[in-house]
Amino acid sequence: MLAFTLAPAAQAQSPTPETAAVAPAGWAPRVSAQDREYLRQAHRGHLAEIAAGRAALRESRDRDVRGIAARLIRDHGRLDARLREAARRLDVRLPGSPSVEQRRELRAVVARSGHRFDRAWLRLQAEAHQDALRLGERELRRGHSRWVKDLARDSAPVIRHHLHMVRTEL
Repeated sequence: MLAFTLAPAAQAQSPTPETAAVAPAGWAPRVSAQDREYLRQAHRGHLAEIAAGRAALRESRDRDVRGIAARLIRDHGRLDARLREAARRLDVRLPGSPSVEQRRELRAVVARSGHRFDRAWLRLQAEAHQDALRLGERELRRGHSRWVKDLARDSAPVIRHHLHMVRTEL
């Protein structure tokens, strides 16, 4: 009798990555509009950080800025790989590039050179990482999917570390 009373509760929960593999074809767990928005915006943020990191590796001659850039490329690549897998499992389509505003902001930074580039790049990174932390906090408050909330929770320490590195260099 106990097994029958527990079964509906277990079915109502979001599946774990392990149980998702045995879910019926075409089935995806419930994902709210907030969860979808977080996935899309966080993905765009990762793409923007990777593009900014590559720009810094091309344009900067400052060893510390280049070190931060390489770290951003590596870490945001890893975070985005995990996000893309969750989006695939949750059947959420992701944008193919950073937002128009993110691309415009990076073009404005790349138009500078030398020390002016480095300072503008670091300021852009500080703003972007603050925005990313706010995005994650909003997901943790309003999101529904355990998977998506886990992404937001797990990415926060990495993003805070990036922000610390950038602020230290500023």
